[in-house]
Amino acid sequence: MGRTKPADYATSWTPPSYSVDDRGKVVGGYTPREPNNWGRWGEDDQRGTQNLIGPDQRIAAAQLVKTGKIFSLALPLNAEAPVWPSRPAPQRLATMTGADAVVGSPANGPAPGFQFSDDILTMATHGSTHWDGLAHGMCEDSLYNGFWAGNVTALTGSRVLGIEQQRDCFVGRGVLVDVARHQGLDACPLRQVITAQMLDDALATQGVELRIGDILLVRTGHLSRWWTRPEDQKPMAYFLDSPGLSRDSIPWLREHGIAALACDNIGVEILIPEDPEERINPLHVGCLVDLGLTLGELWVLDDLAADCAADGTYEFLLAAQPLNLPGGIGSPLNPIALK
Repeated sequence: MGRTKPADYATSWTPPSYSVDDRGKVVGGYTPREPNNWGRWGEDDQRGTQNLIGPDQRIAAAQLVKTGKIFSLALPLNAEAPVWPSRPAPQRLATMTGADAVVGSPANGPAPGFQFSDDILTMATHGSTHWDGLAHGMCEDSLYNGFWAGNVTALTGSRVLGIEQQRDCFVGRGVLVDVARHQGLDACPLRQVITAQMLDDALATQGVELRIGDILLVRTGHLSRWWTRPEDQKPMAYFLDSPGLSRDSIPWLREHGIAALACDNIGVEILIPEDPEERINPLHVGCLVDLGLTLGELWVLDDLAADCAADGTYEFLLAAQPLNLPGGIGSPLNPIALK
């Protein structure tokens, strides 16, 4: 298996025309589109738009907590929750249980009288509520800030832009944009393209202004359809029906200084191309590669949205740190919103 150009696979192979320097960066290769953040925080930056969240933003976000209400924005880690078809569903396996302890187990031998249970979790890092790390998306063999895609290997994971680079990030002001409720709907229409103007209109109705360093959560309502979908509907059909953000939101995100973007669907962006001639997954490439802006998928937003509608407050302290997973390409997480 080879290729004639990046992401164009064939039985032959055409070597690339670029080179890679000692820092693992591409020379003479992909040029990011505008807008982009390459070099904005230094040539070796690996955190991207998380640089927009500093001490001042975190202190201000902490002051948003007024009632102590807490919302988990994570899916359950089980086989019933939605997962992209190519990724295995989470599996939890017990290695020692209370039942074993009751009937007697050799595992109790080293500590007679002490009973315990243990289990193991196996899952894809993108297999539930998660962040797409900056090593997840690439274009023409390049990652964010010009790093070479070949830095990500099966043996070592991501030698640059690993999710551990962001292990102390994603704590700041969260802002919910309820695009579904803004239209008077429980969920956006299937395959609806959510434009930058629609985001502006919803924000105006909600009476909230964006600030530099905000983590933006966009509710489409589509996630709730998973639990009521027809029994004969294939998961891929459900995912392809997802409403999602338009490619025109890329400059809008840059203009507003958004530090991260998460949605209650599988891809954040619309999966059916707006323009078949455009590059594949333009929002992923525009955000992850060009802007260094991390994307979150399959976030559970319905309960938070209902509370925001009830009290008219669409801003909150958000804590959504990824796992400290060296070389990780993404991370499951349990995002917490505090109001």
